[in-house]
Amino acid sequence: MSFSNSSFRPVNEGFVLVATLWILAALTVAAGFFALWTEKSVAIVQEMQADTQGEIDMYSTQTAITYLLITQGFNVGGLRVPKVNDGVEKGEITIDEVSSDSILPVGGEIRLDDRPYFGYGKAFFALQDKRGLIGINFATKSIISRLLGVLGVEPELHGPLAAKLQDYIDPDDLHRINGAEDSHYKSRNLPPPINRYLITSMECKNILDWSEQETLWKNNAFGQLTNTIFATYPNFNTAPALVLQAFYNLTTEQAQRIVNTRKTSPVISVGQLNQISGTLVDVEPDELMIFPSTNLRLTVWYEGSKRMRQVHINLPMGLNNKKPWQIDYFLDIPLLPIYTEIPSTHAQTTFFDPTLPTKM
Repeated sequence: MSFSNSSFRPVNEGFVLVATLWILAALTVAAGFFALWTEKSVAIVQEMQADTQGEIDMYSTQTAITYLLITQGFNVGGLRVPKVNDGVEKGEITIDEVSSDSILPVGGEIRLDDRPYFGYGKAFFALQDKRGLIGINFATKSIISRLLGVLGVEPELHGPLAAKLQDYIDPDDLHRINGAEDSHYKSRNLPPPINRYLITSMECKNILDWSEQETLWKNNAFGQLTNTIFATYPNFNTAPALVLQAFYNLTTEQAQRIVNTRKTSPVISVGQLNQISGTLVDVEPDELMIFPSTNLRLTVWYEGSKRMRQVHINLPMGLNNKKPWQIDYFLDIPLLPIYTEIPSTHAQTTFFDPTLPTKM
């Protein structure tokens, strides 16, 4: 018996058709995966480019601010900026010599109360005078207790936590009532007290029971309101409202009135301060701090970033062959919500945009 080859053609043709369809389907799926991979790769590259440009803008802004700090000086309104003088080409910056020695604001100063400003490109910055913060190495127990209170710590913990802070930094081994010394730390397998002044506010996390107070560390609240270098009264022109409440025992409304008023008219006398707050503030005329210090915290970040950099800058009063500025330390931390306002609410300065009119 014999069979012709023609009887197998439909089967062969069907197999080829099915195989072709499978190959085409596989190629389609592969092309889809390749397109998706390409799209993701392009997005990653674009994000890397944006991050790189953001970092460049941050460093450019930091450099420009450092230049201003070492060349322009301060008045009670904040950091002076060069002026756009009449008769010069538009956009050319020159120093206004007439007003450079005035301690009163002349307009256009960069405020030192941690308000956000536009910087270069997509960067933003904020400057905080450290004299506007509470010096925790030198603050009294009552001030520390009030600070803990405004930050949401339970009232019954204020005294014990304040005592533990003072025991942590004092040079002896005698513990205060509700305080803690070496033996208390050993019982919890913790490093002993350092028995010296704190270098950064974040060291308070090492104090017994302090790390458990979540409201202190949420959004770095405690670190934003404290310094470790000043023993003076806070500067009324740069202190946050919570600092005014804690240090001077003011109400929320009284502290906020001071903050709101100094936006247009800085504090220059105790009488003015009492009138603004509506109460007799517990400060003598010779204790009134209204001028910024040479120790500042510069915060820089860029649009779309999830992190920010805080640079702690010290401007030595006398150079004596030292650098004109010194960076004590810097921290890269998650971007805090207080800096993520709608960009249109951020302040602007003529230094980064010389075409802007000068404003108080």
